[in-house]
Amino acid sequence: MTADMKAETAAESRADLGLAAEPDAVIIRDLTLNCILGILPEERVNPQRVICSAELYTDLSRALTHDDIAETMNYARAAEIISAVAGAQKAGTAEYLTGRIIAALREEFGARLQGIQLEIRKPDILPGTTVAGVRVKRMFRGGND
Repeated sequence: MTADMKAETAAESRADLGLAAEPDAVIIRDLTLNCILGILPEERVNPQRVICSAELYTDLSRALTHDDIAETMNYARAAEIISAVAGAQKAGTAEYLTGRIIAALREEFGARLQGIQLEIRKPDILPGTTVAGVRVKRMFRGGND
């Protein structure tokens, strides 16, 4: 079955269940971490609070009718990956960290990960604001696009 045929079958499955054409998503909201992130001298040595949110786009059609973790994405595993990458990177920019997290999630979930929206916020860094950060959204055509 080609990728186009699989996508068409997934769309038909959603339609059969009365679902919208928007992609399904496994979500993680406000995962709070302490890690090295930033370019300021104090940010390079002192871990700071970083908040990550992710929407992992995948076809959940089978998960809606089969009570089996293999039919979905394990959000606990995704949170572990986000935490591990953030802790290991010691990134200078949130953009770079975002890219590394996306790459790690794609490696773990493969073609099942049809897209992602990832937000990284630094709530304590910019005086006079409640948050500073980045949000990246990427959709994948399949495989390793």
